[in-house]
Amino acid sequence: MKPATLTGSNRNHSWARALPAKTASIWWWALISLITASWVVTTPIPLFAAQKYYYIHVGSFRAKKNAIKVAQGLKEKGFAAVVSGEQVPNKGYWYRIYVGPISSLQQARLQSSELKKKGLTKYTAIFKKYPFRDDSEKKASVAKKAAPIGAAAAGIKVSRPPKTAPAVRKKPPTTVTPAEERQKMTYQQPKPAAKAVKKPPKQTRELQRRGDGQNIPGGKFSLSLGNTYREVKTEVTDRTLITTNGATTSQNVPISSGEKNDFDTKMNLTMLRLGFGITDYLEIFGDIGACYHDFEDFKLAYGGGLRLNLFEAKSGRLKGFYFALQGEYLKGKLESDYQSVQSNKFSKKADWWNFTAKGEVGYTINRFAVYAGATYFVYREDTDRKQKENLPVGLTSVKFKDDLKEENKFGAYGGLNVYLTPGLLLNVEGQVNTQNSITAALEYRF
Repeated sequence: MKPATLTGSNRNHSWARALPAKTASIWWWALISLITASWVVTTPIPLFAAQKYYYIHVGSFRAKKNAIKVAQGLKEKGFAAVVSGEQVPNKGYWYRIYVGPISSLQQARLQSSELKKKGLTKYTAIFKKYPFRDDSEKKASVAKKAAPIGAAAAGIKVSRPPKTAPAVRKKPPTTVTPAEERQKMTYQQPKPAAKAVKKPPKQTRELQRRGDGQNIPGGKFSLSLGNTYREVKTEVTDRTLITTNGATTSQNVPISSGEKNDFDTKMNLTMLRLGFGITDYLEIFGDIGACYHDFEDFKLAYGGGLRLNLFEAKSGRLKGFYFALQGEYLKGKLESDYQSVQSNKFSKKADWWNFTAKGEVGYTINRFAVYAGATYFVYREDTDRKQKENLPVGLTSVKFKDDLKEENKFGAYGGLNVYLTPGLLLNVEGQVNTQNSITAALEYRF
């Protein structure tokens, strides 16, 4: 009597036949819905924009003409500088210089750092204000009268402001160098104001600096825990039948074209990933965890890879778009039981490895990132399938030894990142064609 065959052991019995087709359809619709919803959520809507904006305070002057001069210098360097005449508590009337308006706190922090790096100022403070009129558009003669009129209305002699104002005006002579002028254009903040200035930096630290695209910032670590359910589309490339009846015999078994693709591999991967940003555009990561089927027979899985961000638009109409490459290697073991179409029960033991290369295009805005791309996938598996019941008469053991590889090398994927807190993000990703998979992970960036 011939030993039982494995024809249709995974795809052709009722529960295994329907699952891959439905799963593929579900992944496609889930992926399309995910990307559509992400664009709706992350696309800015002007009608609901905040009324307040961020401004970077870089200095103050008693004399309006000096404030206008510094503001003009900043404009020539490419910064949107404005002058605002303000009554400062315990300090009198000053002409403050701001860089803005800026829509996000993160962008305000970046511009603040850039101002200091270029040596344009030594002092910066970030404020959130309603848009105001640039006083540099008014004539200086009108501004000169503003402080005395305010002082007269308060019952102070008009002659007093000139005593302090000339002292300040005499300090920056016409021969003062730009470096000396920048040192003299700031003033000491009173204690109440100093407390208010310290609050924005705390908010800035909470947002945490990001690397290019979705990368980890240079010098920073990340720790994530994720689970992936996947059905890898495989085909049998070689099969050996091993039977035992006192003595063990083995023989190669021909594989028909109709059944060589009937042995997809299903598994769960629960992995812990540690990542490190070498630079803002290059990160490496290592994975370790468990591979299993039906939440039993947990086996070790491990691997690692790297991610390289090639391009990110920092400004302009394409701001937030990026392009990245990623390579990852995974290796593990898998054990499971299943029932063939002939109602024969088999146990499966497999050693597998795979390499995945990804090309990704994405868009980031505030706390969201949506992305999609293509994959190149290589998969190899050595499998022993041992028949556990209904053995042919005269045989004490029947085992099939199979070599499998990927059915398709090219696939597609897409996903969404959402920052739940400034350091904690949720990632959801789906993949199709090479494998039907869905991944959910929580990642914390230190």
